[in-house]
Amino acid sequence: MTAHYFIGIKVDKSIRAKLTEWQNVLADSMNYKDWTCEEDFHITLKFLGGCSDKTIETYKNKLMNEDWTGAFQITIGPAGYFGNPKQPRVFYADAEKPKELEVIKLEIEKIGSELGFQPERRTYRPHVTLAKKNAEGKSPLALENYDPLLDESYSMLIDHFSIFRIHPQQKPKYEEIAHIPLNKEM
Repeated sequence: MTAHYFIGIKVDKSIRAKLTEWQNVLADSMNYKDWTCEEDFHITLKFLGGCSDKTIETYKNKLMNEDWTGAFQITIGPAGYFGNPKQPRVFYADAEKPKELEVIKLEIEKIGSELGFQPERRTYRPHVTLAKKNAEGKSPLALENYDPLLDESYSMLIDHFSIFRIHPQQKPKYEEIAHIPLNKEM
């Protein structure tokens, strides 16, 4: 069986702890089938799906040889959702989309296309998934007096991104197999 991969940005440990608090608030009113493990919180840049070790190694080498933008700050938060506002299929922490992130995303897509990966057709919406596959309950964001914790935002320095291998039956399920540093200028 071919392993599945994605390219993304791991969320800082201090912010992961805050997002776990958000999950606790969410769990008081919603019952999701799939809760993201704290160690797996990330911003996806490109889902690759199944591919060979050789293809991943080629992709990694191309990414490592790029002249990337310098490190930059982004904001994580407030809370958001995809789907019905009362019973969203995905509940997430929003992520800012500064120009630097857009440039990285475009270059990853360009390299991916050269290697035969299909370009993403949907508009890129960076976020950190907290829970998905809704089973029942009512979104805390749909309540009149929801917890203000879900309105908070946190600043995070982006100085690298990674290639992750997916292990669907494990917790945590995402293994970093390549670390791609950004230039150190800021």
